[in-house]
Amino acid sequence: MSVDRVSLYVSEREVPPMKRSRPSIMVNTLDTEKLTELFYWKNVEAGSDSRPEAEPMVIVNTPEGLATICNEGVGWLKNDDGKYLVSGYLGYSDVVYRITEDELLSCLSSEQVDLADFIRTFGSRLEANFDIWYHQIKDTSQDIAAFDFA
Repeated sequence: MSVDRVSLYVSEREVPPMKRSRPSIMVNTLDTEKLTELFYWKNVEAGSDSRPEAEPMVIVNTPEGLATICNEGVGWLKNDDGKYLVSGYLGYSDVVYRITEDELLSCLSSEQVDLADFIRTFGSRLEANFDIWYHQIKDTSQDIAAFDFA
């Protein structure tokens, strides 16, 4: 019986939160309202009136150019067609759009966020994703004026 009490105690006790050791770097956010509106107009052009909602995303400047990153730390450089992946959801379904650089920059917010806070913190996959992006952008200016718009 004492074994049951010990295991019960262990399972109910509060586990202290993990200490975060992520380095800080400020990045630019995309305006989710503008992105949601862009999604809607792209759907209207395609003959649909559905209105998916944009998920929070950031835009970063890398040595290879701009990239978008979602809050799980998954990110994308522009594809071979010169378009950027942005995403959202419609009900319980994920939606993905490929947009031009002009469209992407039209959704740029004036707000910045620390990438260490933006990417969720649950498990080694998210930590690995953060590390990948941090090391790609740590030596590249994230000031909007420094973005390579070529």
